[in-house]
Amino acid sequence: MYYFYSRISTASQSSSRQIENFKKHIGYDSKKIFMDKIQGNVPFLLRPEAIKLFDEITNQNESITVVVDSIDRLGRNLLDILKTIEVFTINGISLKSLKEGFTTLLDNGKENPTAQLVISVMGSIAQMERNRIKERTSEGIAIARTNGKFKGRKLGSVQSDEALLQKHLIIQKKLLKQLTIREIADITGCSNTTVVKVKKAMIKRNLL
Repeated sequence: MYYFYSRISTASQSSSRQIENFKKHIGYDSKKIFMDKIQGNVPFLLRPEAIKLFDEITNQNESITVVVDSIDRLGRNLLDILKTIEVFTINGISLKSLKEGFTTLLDNGKENPTAQLVISVMGSIAQMERNRIKERTSEGIAIARTNGKFKGRKLGSVQSDEALLQKHLIIQKKLLKQLTIREIADITGCSNTTVVKVKKAMIKRNLL
């Protein structure tokens, strides 16, 4: 079964080119298209339509392939893209990119060697970017400390329940379907601790 995901950055842009490419694909069904109008720097599982898509495809019992026009529809941040691919793979969901010309899983459910090579290269680039970010952060903190401006995180500061729930809408959906903490952690790629925090916040607000 095929699902199609489209993203454009603003309401003034058109997704018609992506849709036309989807129409040429086997298994095209207009009812299985999910379209987000959102900036690419928003992680995939924090996007409204992406959340709906992920919730639906993780409730299916058959082989699923999510088709995107290009890999950057998943995000501009390479780390987020790799995380999304990892979560898809964990759930046995194949990702197909029309522009890059690869599918992450083969018909037998095993990882595609070609896709693995591409993802490996992407992973190396992502690691380089991760190291650069760490270096810049360390340098910035060192300069701020020298100037007496860095105070660090306030003791006892925690994420508010509202912010936590807003960030993890997909976990809320799975909790409402009475999945176990372990099952939700496996599906979403989040830690058991995160799922427990969301569950407690929902109970506190009478949402569960």
